[in-house]
Amino acid sequence: MSLIITGASGSLGRLATQRLLERVPASEVILVTRKPEALRALTARGVTVRFGDFDQPESLRAAFAGGERMLLISTLSVGRRSEQHIHAIRAAIAAGVRYIAYTSSGGMDARNPAHVMRDHLPTELMLRDSGSAFTILRDSLYIEAALYQIAPRALAAGKWISSTGEGRVPFVAKKDCAACAIEALTDPAHEGKTYEITGPELLSYREVAAIASEIDGRAVEYTPVSDEEMAAMLAAAGVPVDYTEGMYTPGVGTSSIRDIVSYERGVREGFFAIHSNDVEKILRRKPARLREVFALHRQALMTDSFPGPSS
Repeated sequence: MSLIITGASGSLGRLATQRLLERVPASEVILVTRKPEALRALTARGVTVRFGDFDQPESLRAAFAGGERMLLISTLSVGRRSEQHIHAIRAAIAAGVRYIAYTSSGGMDARNPAHVMRDHLPTELMLRDSGSAFTILRDSLYIEAALYQIAPRALAAGKWISSTGEGRVPFVAKKDCAACAIEALTDPAHEGKTYEITGPELLSYREVAAIASEIDGRAVEYTPVSDEEMAAMLAAAGVPVDYTEGMYTPGVGTSSIRDIVSYERGVREGFFAIHSNDVEKILRRKPARLREVFALHRQALMTDSFPGPSS
């Protein structure tokens, strides 16, 4: 059986690929990426690596040829993702792919003000109506977003500034998301299901700030602000209003002002406060806790150099 992973050169794609290669022979794996050169080492191991760009639909049918089951990892292009994902779904079905697992977002609700809903909701609807077998994996906010981007910046400044108020999020480790995705990709028992991929606890940003401070040793003050104040602060830091391809702001990552502020409003209004035991059901173990991941990667909290984009 040939199994496809899209976005394979990104951080989630690499974790998923590593997990998949522990389960199946390299000859059964097809990796699709805009950057095939980044995966040369896997080609040497017998993995098929192909160019595919969701903004170039004509490239996708050949990229997916011969694949039977596919993990569709959502792109970074907030505001344009639904169009990109629909290109991929149509091309996959035309190429003979019979099953698609999709990494969507937690907080799925048409009333959720988070800008990402405009990308993921249409993709989910398209996938359900496509005629293909599918699994939807609604990944919550990654622990790594707090660990590598928000927390180091806040600890360095002594202030954790947020417009989330006391809203809570079930932060989840990216490795657990990758592991669940590969279980869905390789096990037909997950077909037709929608999973909430969450961590084991709901945490407010105030609580995350306290955990970071405890582990790092530096004091940090949680400072709630309005949406307007948050937007102004991000603008002063050089964050663009909207996402453009390839953008990256040190200490912030690939998110735009519109993305961050609308997401934090969604957190504040309770749309992301979804707790689930789906990860435990899928993996037959408990998901990682934020405190555990922070402690394991304590050095990341103290660094002044932030990791760049990885997809």
